[in-house]
Amino acid sequence: MREAFVDVEFSDVYIELTKPALHQFIKRMMSHHYSLFWRYDSKTIYLLIELEDSVHELPFIRNTEFLTLSAECLHIYDDVLASALEKLLQRERGNAIVKRVTEGPLYITSYQAGDIESMIEIDGSEKVMMNRNGSMIQYKDDGKSLEPKTIFNMMNLEIDYVLMELHEALLDQDDSQIESHKRRLKKLLQRREQVEQLL
Repeated sequence: MREAFVDVEFSDVYIELTKPALHQFIKRMMSHHYSLFWRYDSKTIYLLIELEDSVHELPFIRNTEFLTLSAECLHIYDDVLASALEKLLQRERGNAIVKRVTEGPLYITSYQAGDIESMIEIDGSEKVMMNRNGSMIQYKDDGKSLEPKTIFNMMNLEIDYVLMELHEALLDQDDSQIESHKRRLKKLLQRREQVEQLL
């Protein structure tokens, strides 16, 4: 049984997997006592990964020499599977944005061709970004040192996070937090519109 709540969101996932790499991934999951099944439709092959009460589906596009794991959004509620997918991203030079929710901060990692392009830690107030060389840089609101597309993607992620906080405040009926999150959201949406003009 899973000890703690895990929620890892993989967005814009694209990994080209050779057959040996896929076999390695399957062997790894089986060594952790997962049950694996295949399900087919006309265009997509789904790998169903099951452990106790949880089932995850990974969609693959069939190619001659390899399979492509391609998905707009995957929610993974299992730490072993989430870590295995992140290793696949690195080893097979894939692309994705990985949002990992923890009890503390929210971590957002952007993978480009297997490399960590950026890593952002959001704790509700301060945003810290780690670039691909591993050095920590402060994410500044003027964003002059970053590419417009990167800023736009980061702002979308930050808007998601504020929406999540707003939802929690609404559930708690915390009027001051609701107003605070609404103001922050309005400011972010205006900034995003400005950044969108640069794309």
